[in-house]
Amino acid sequence: MVLPDRPRRRSRPQQGILLERYQPDSAGRHRRAVPGRQSRRARSSGRTAVINPERKRVLRMRILPLLTLLSFSALLTAGELKITVLSDIHVSPGNANDKLMPDVVKEVNANDSALVVVTGDLTNRGADRELEHIHNVLSGIGKELHAIPGNHETNWSESAGQTFVRLWGDEKFAIVRDGVALIGFSTGPYLKMGDGYVRSEDVAFLKESLRKLAGNGEPVIVFCHYPLADELGNGAAIARILRDYNVVGVVSGHTHSQFRRTIYGLDSIVCRPLTGFDGTHGYNLLRFDGKEKLEAFEKRLGGDILPVENREPVAEQPFPAEEPLPENVRVELLHADPASVFTGAAVTRSGIYYGTSDGRFVALTPEGETAWERNFKRPFYSTPAAFEGVIAVGLTGMPGGLAPGGIALLPEPKSGDKRGGLFLPAPAPVIGSGTASDGRLYMGAGAGEFRRIDSAGRYEKNDTVRFGTMQGAPAVKDGVAVFGAWDTNLYALDAETLELRWKWNNGKSQVLFSPGNVRPVIGNGQVVIVAPDRYMTALDLKTGRQLWRANAHKFREALGGSEDGGTAYAKTMDGELVAVETGKPEYTEKWLCDLGFGYDHAPCPVLEADGVVYAGSRNGVIAAVDAATGKLLWRYRGGDSAVNDFTKGPDGSVYATLIEGRIYRISGKMP
Repeated sequence: MVLPDRPRRRSRPQQGILLERYQPDSAGRHRRAVPGRQSRRARSSGRTAVINPERKRVLRMRILPLLTLLSFSALLTAGELKITVLSDIHVSPGNANDKLMPDVVKEVNANDSALVVVTGDLTNRGADRELEHIHNVLSGIGKELHAIPGNHETNWSESAGQTFVRLWGDEKFAIVRDGVALIGFSTGPYLKMGDGYVRSEDVAFLKESLRKLAGNGEPVIVFCHYPLADELGNGAAIARILRDYNVVGVVSGHTHSQFRRTIYGLDSIVCRPLTGFDGTHGYNLLRFDGKEKLEAFEKRLGGDILPVENREPVAEQPFPAEEPLPENVRVELLHADPASVFTGAAVTRSGIYYGTSDGRFVALTPEGETAWERNFKRPFYSTPAAFEGVIAVGLTGMPGGLAPGGIALLPEPKSGDKRGGLFLPAPAPVIGSGTASDGRLYMGAGAGEFRRIDSAGRYEKNDTVRFGTMQGAPAVKDGVAVFGAWDTNLYALDAETLELRWKWNNGKSQVLFSPGNVRPVIGNGQVVIVAPDRYMTALDLKTGRQLWRANAHKFREALGGSEDGGTAYAKTMDGELVAVETGKPEYTEKWLCDLGFGYDHAPCPVLEADGVVYAGSRNGVIAAVDAATGKLLWRYRGGDSAVNDFTKGPDGSVYATLIEGRIYRISGKMP
């Protein structure tokens, strides 16, 4: 389809300082170089252009069908900013999308866009091998290129997000091209399933970039993976920031559909995936007229340029009204951290401990005041564990860069002294959590090793089995440590010798169905798990023999057990809480409670404490249920981000953390 030419305007002189040449450096990263030399034609026209030998070679050797080139040329007039957007390309080495990429690279090199932006989901699961491969593929594009991660890079990353930064230099960008501010940032979610959420440090980056680049009314185009509505927890808050500036478009992907609509008062373009649900292949083209109009088109791979469908606007919804709590229940906002928090908390009589997205490990007093903090300069995803006067937490990098990951054993200070501690190197970033049992800590060392650690830092390990990335805390009971990994397997080790007793998987090779982020429940001689394959499974604790599997509900990763091990509690993807008896030869449901969450895929573990079962939602709702009857006791909305975890304190209070940095304390008796 050939769209009509737009009226041509006289080209405006372009500032050469803003037009830069990008090329791979010796490490293969796209790096900014000094402006290239000008062609004779560019010098005479007053514009700065870059002579790119690779692009000229591609144009000589790879000629697109004439009609395709003509149709694209009809869209592009001098002096306008043209951008190619690739979204949701989902490349793994050798898969169907990977085989399409040579044609994509050929077309992009041949078109007349000034730069390329990749708006996330470059890979299927963010594995280092996938990231290295797609980086090499995209290095064949002889144009300025910027990439931001999608949920498939941030959710299951083997490197805690570090490989993406190593290859592309950052997860965000803020530049000016032809007088237009282009700002891109990551939307998560980070190292666990759930809604997207823009981290506090990225919100600060966005605010500062807007102030510097668009403070005088300059036009802005924003790039992110999640659209602002629905699955981005703080999307409305981001929109409120953007509405104070001349934002001409918010460009995203993620939905695997393609449309344009006003979202929260902002013109939003949701881009198509490389392979659509209808079997078509393509990407998107943007054209900004230099003043106020941003146009978007679909480009079919090897075919036509088509318009993008317009849909009805989406308005910001008011925050839900507060639900009354029972008189004897108190939910207290104990502390609000300025950074995002992706960990639960360890709670002792002397304090509350957690890690932040900006690399700080924080200790609060029992009253919620900051007692001390240590900056490790790497984000925390591991929930701390307290044992024998020590606080243990996983590190996504050792101090001084001595190892890819580590486990810190920090003494529980009684005087506020934050010095000291032991640091145990690990072969990979440690995003998982530990479980204390009989004065020792059981914990995965990122990937490859599983350890039993004492408070002096001495440890034994099983490294004869090459475990995948371990994320959920292990269950330790009856002489067995049971844990899952992102390698499709559930493992059972002897708690004393750490020798492998058995391993189990669901028979599928799909790694994303692994029980990698679940805390198993051990009770009555059984191990009960749920997993992203949407099944609940019971296994014999001694042998690993599968006893039953059930998919009566849409189970995923949120699981917990009763204090006596007799009941497993699972939150479903339909926002229900299900109680199931352990020790039975078949699936035996005790009760089901509708929590009123609606669709919910957040993996927050379930906690039973003193006869009350606590569950957390993807958008900040805490629900309390009677453990005996399944009756919903109360709900409390603490924010707009996912609940990370629950911890029972020594005084019987329950502590909850939210991604937006809020720490809550719940106290009082069951109604």
